[in-house]
Amino acid sequence: MRYAIADIHGCCKTFHALIKKLQIKGSDHLYLLGDYIDRGPDSKGVLDTIMNLGCKVAALMGNHEDMWLRASAGTGDPLLYDENISVWMENGGWATAKNFAGIDTKPYLAFLRELPLFLELDDFLLVHAEFDFSLPDPFGKAGIDSMLWGRGKPYHGKKPVLCGHTPLPLEEIQAGLRTNKINIDNGCCYVHRTGQHNLLAYGLDDDRLYIQQNIEI
Repeated sequence: MRYAIADIHGCCKTFHALIKKLQIKGSDHLYLLGDYIDRGPDSKGVLDTIMNLGCKVAALMGNHEDMWLRASAGTGDPLLYDENISVWMENGGWATAKNFAGIDTKPYLAFLRELPLFLELDDFLLVHAEFDFSLPDPFGKAGIDSMLWGRGKPYHGKKPVLCGHTPLPLEEIQAGLRTNKINIDNGCCYVHRTGQHNLLAYGLDDDRLYIQQNIEI
């Protein structure tokens, strides 16, 4: 089986519960669509889990991983203040910085640097945010901002796009399964938002949503 999960955002207990619900086996493929860190209580635990899962894993870069990498660039110290640190902190980076206090971040940052921005399968395109198909090359350098941060761009391609980044109510996500742009971000970390606070997995082979409510608190 093939599954996709987006926007875990430090919700490690919830992530583990969803993996258990899926009954992941070594032969299964797990596609992770970015934003593993920030906002939630255990970003380190999420990364540790991803780096040691006993199945075939393909993890993509999210805008939050990109922010952490930019904040630590040139210093090796993600707690050193500069403009990139400020942007990261304003977007939930404080939770990751607290979680990693006193821990060597170098192995984690090295892992994140190697994450691709998108993945193309025979039947799906996978990305964190979206593609800008108005560009001559939406997969190239000019398309990076859209792949990490984009919202609301139209898509009329035949191959469905699987993405996250923009938290949507569960009903809207379920309706979106019948379209060619499938967003599976249900705002797992936003426990007080009506219709959100679930971590979702999408079955690429059975067109099914697997739902795990946030259990961090």
